[in-house]
Amino acid sequence: MKVLVSGAGGFLGRHAVDRLLARGHVVRAIIRPFSRAPVWHDAVEIFRADLRTNGDFTSAFDGIDAVLHLAAATSGGEDVQFASTVVATERFLEAMVQSSVKRIVHVSSLVVYDWARTGKIMDEDTPLLNNLYEMGAYTIAKSWQERIVLRYAKAHSLNLSIMRPGFIWGEKQMQIAGMGRSIGRFHFMFGPLTRLPLCHVINCADCLVHALEKSTAVGEVFNVVDTDNIRVWRYVIEFLRRNDRVGVVVPIPYRVGLGVAYSAALTSRISFGRQGKLPSLLTPARFQSQFKPIRFSNRKVMQVLGWTPPFNFDQCLDLSFRKPT
Repeated sequence: MKVLVSGAGGFLGRHAVDRLLARGHVVRAIIRPFSRAPVWHDAVEIFRADLRTNGDFTSAFDGIDAVLHLAAATSGGEDVQFASTVVATERFLEAMVQSSVKRIVHVSSLVVYDWARTGKIMDEDTPLLNNLYEMGAYTIAKSWQERIVLRYAKAHSLNLSIMRPGFIWGEKQMQIAGMGRSIGRFHFMFGPLTRLPLCHVINCADCLVHALEKSTAVGEVFNVVDTDNIRVWRYVIEFLRRNDRVGVVVPIPYRVGLGVAYSAALTSRISFGRQGKLPSLLTPARFQSQFKPIRFSNRKVMQVLGWTPPFNFDQCLDLSFRKPT
């Protein structure tokens, strides 16, 4: 296939392009006008565009068989993330529906789920967030982005698959929300036995390409998690050890941390009303979306797509901490 990849210059995008090339696909990669393109040499056709603008992107879809949509912002304030994720997606899809391309794999996130209403296991039947505005900029943007993709898919009969990865990590991107917080030499873990929905970037890229190739993926939603057998304490210890960091690890029970968050939220509401602003650690809904002790199922992606992660956790650690030769 000839595949158009949006957000190809990002952390996951670069690996997705590499995996597509390894599988024998032809790739056209959308890169922002002034961004440095990864070293793909002549193997990838570069299409320069800023999807946040009102430019004409229709030519990006010429000769394309399928689309892998990764464009999104993972940092910045609400305005920045909304523009780079939601506005960019709307303009991208508006150009797509003017072409003959129908196949699209959209990369969403587990953040679209309502973690507060999640039972013991998070799977594809878990309720989605209703009240987005208790959450941070990234969650708000990704939730709106997925709604827009679904709306366009329904209106224009697109062959859509939605992929919702867990905590994506890898080389030079080891810090994840669920690992806790560091203050100086102290690292605070909330619920040290809590399981993490880890998804190594190389495994995640492999799963996305797998979905793009499988007809059974059309019309489906998949949670993408390598495993949930890795506990917070192990991830934190490996992170500190392999980064040669000396520190004191402080385990805090999840319910204690959540209780503090509820107390802070109540105090803020009494003192400042709805105008009060709290950091994510002291916002109950956001605290739960990072640290809630639940299981994370990858059964559907394994059964429907026949996918298993190419690398286990120990192998992923080695890939992420490769020593220069």
